[in-house]
Amino acid sequence: MSEHSTDLRPWYKEPWPWVAIAIPGAAVIMGIITFYLAVSNPDYLVVDEQQYREIKSELKAQPAIDNGQAGQGAKRGQDDGDH
Repeated sequence: MSEHSTDLRPWYKEPWPWVAIAIPGAAVIMGIITFYLAVSNPDYLVVDEQQYREIKSELKAQPAIDNGQAGQGAKRGQDDGDH
């Protein structure tokens, strides 16, 4: 007999291979759950003609903001007060 007794266990009795298998396995399971949730709860993007016209008119009704001129006017006002 040799003095060095090696206690070899099969790979499936070691914890680290199972940890290495569990991480991608969990990712696959979460991906399947995410796919199921996406398919079972879709966001419908198609609207009928009347809803489209309402949305389009609401977008046109918003006032345009010109940040370039508003910023210059505020700077001029501040500059005039400093002199």
